[in-house]
Amino acid sequence: MNRLVLAKVLTSPLRQGGAKQWTSKVRFNSTVASESTSVEKPVKKMVKYMHPTAPLSSFNAALTSQLRTRGAPKRVLENVLKIVQEIKRQNLRMDLNSYNALLSAYGRAKETRSVMSTFEEMKQNDIEPTQDTYNILLESFIGSADVRGQTRVKNEMKEKKIPLTSQSYYYILHCLCRADELEYALDTLDEMKQTGVQPNLHSYAIMIGGCLRLCDSETAFDLLKEAESSGLAVESSPRVYMDVMRVGATNDKLDIVSYCWDKAVGKYSLRPDEGTCLNVLRVAAKMGDAKLATDVIRQLSTSGYPYKEHYFTPLMEAFTVKNDLKNAFNVLDIMRVSGIPPSMRATLPIRKHLDRDVEAIDQAYYLLEEMRKEGKTVDISAFNVVVGACADAKDVERTIATYREASNLGVVPNVDTYNAVLEACIQTRMKDMGVVVVDEMKKAGINPNLDTYSKMISLACTQRSYEDAFTYLEEMKSYDIVPPESCYARLANKLAYEKDPRFHMVLEEMETFGYKVTPRIRRMWNTESTF
Repeated sequence: MNRLVLAKVLTSPLRQGGAKQWTSKVRFNSTVASESTSVEKPVKKMVKYMHPTAPLSSFNAALTSQLRTRGAPKRVLENVLKIVQEIKRQNLRMDLNSYNALLSAYGRAKETRSVMSTFEEMKQNDIEPTQDTYNILLESFIGSADVRGQTRVKNEMKEKKIPLTSQSYYYILHCLCRADELEYALDTLDEMKQTGVQPNLHSYAIMIGGCLRLCDSETAFDLLKEAESSGLAVESSPRVYMDVMRVGATNDKLDIVSYCWDKAVGKYSLRPDEGTCLNVLRVAAKMGDAKLATDVIRQLSTSGYPYKEHYFTPLMEAFTVKNDLKNAFNVLDIMRVSGIPPSMRATLPIRKHLDRDVEAIDQAYYLLEEMRKEGKTVDISAFNVVVGACADAKDVERTIATYREASNLGVVPNVDTYNAVLEACIQTRMKDMGVVVVDEMKKAGINPNLDTYSKMISLACTQRSYEDAFTYLEEMKSYDIVPPESCYARLANKLAYEKDPRFHMVLEEMETFGYKVTPRIRRMWNTESTF
């Protein structure tokens, strides 16, 4: 409890039994008067709530002061209860203001039972609840999402013919949305409009928040458009557009996402977080909206996020959805210029688009030739994805032929190029060609990487004579490279198929490197493995 407030109450002139004599000097009309002045004028004080001659008014002022503080709700409640105890100690009768303050304190502290017991006590003491009182009750049920309790209060208001205000309905809608009762909330919104109460922007915003939790994008967008058509100042709370955009992105609704992006980011300059941007990028990629994808990438840069490979991959996918491979290839060059060298993983949207379609692969190659004739730079990643697509089609001749055209396209093969050719050799079990590729790789001064060794082991395992697999395995370890688990699994499968006792040695080495040897791998020895 505020000790100063109580001290003033307990030492007030009314407690002392009479008016206090003015013995000190008082200033008025810029003149100082002494005690001998015949007429003394008291200093005027501002009167709040009730007349200062009523002792309860000072307590009510103290209660109001406590409710205005920004302290923790529990602490505020403790202070309010101390003031209420002092009111009762002095045998004063609490009035409407006192009870409303106490109800508010209980409500903020989420003590719903105490709210209702205090409300019953209030009525027993013949204090008639007002519209403000009922609004306090309605608000108190939001924290616990107690729809039934709110409904009882609402019905009592109707029985006593106390009209529900826009604030009353806001509390009801808030509680319903917290309880995920969206259908009931929509019915309440209709009821609100039928009774002539205009929903405010806060009501629409809380409803849209409920739609976001339930992933109902259509309803959220309808509510947003209704708020706009009602003449509400939606621009004063542009975060509403951001919420609708998020739920629209969750449901892959491009029209909703595009509309809200233009409003939130384009018009009101909001800065969505990285997660929201990536979700919007995903929708733009899936629906083939390259413009939206470009806008999102630009916004990520504006918001201070450094360029990353997975920002550009959706843009590439958006172009492939529209069958615009030329611009998809251009994205690879843009990435490199932006300081993000594309990896083979980045080209997956293009590779997936080609998907073993020989005609599509040839068209992709012709596009590279066209870009070269136009004087544009053919990115090595664009070339590699075409070579890789040939390998996916298990067409080793087309793979080799494309690989041999590197110089004509102005590109210099890198390790990914050779690995793509090796993949074609694995698909067709052409070990001799694989050896030629590795020799050319070494002559070009390109060091093999982990993927190269893994592919050479896999290629060796496709042959009846597979001793080279152990050679490549030991060569990897000589460079302090721990062979990946997939290499051991591939080799174990081959050894089990050939009933080679070195199978057990490979399992031991797997465990040495911390790989888990599953029961399925152990059963290979006793099972007719297929290679």
